[in-house]
Amino acid sequence: MENDITNNQDLEFEQMMEQRIRDNFTAPAKDSALISDERLNEMSKRLPSWSLEPPYSFLAK
Repeated sequence: MENDITNNQDLEFEQMMEQRIRDNFTAPAKDSALISDERLNEMSKRLPSWSLEPPYSFLAK
């Protein structure tokens, strides 16, 4: 009896968490994806160009 109650609570918790994950992490609609792409492009324009190479002044020391 007690084991059945625990299993039922676990199942309910599992279903609730799955629903929350679906609600929070579903793929965005196409329109919002386009908007986010535009925002990322705008942000990229403002960032300096990055290089993984150390600056020459650092290598010369």
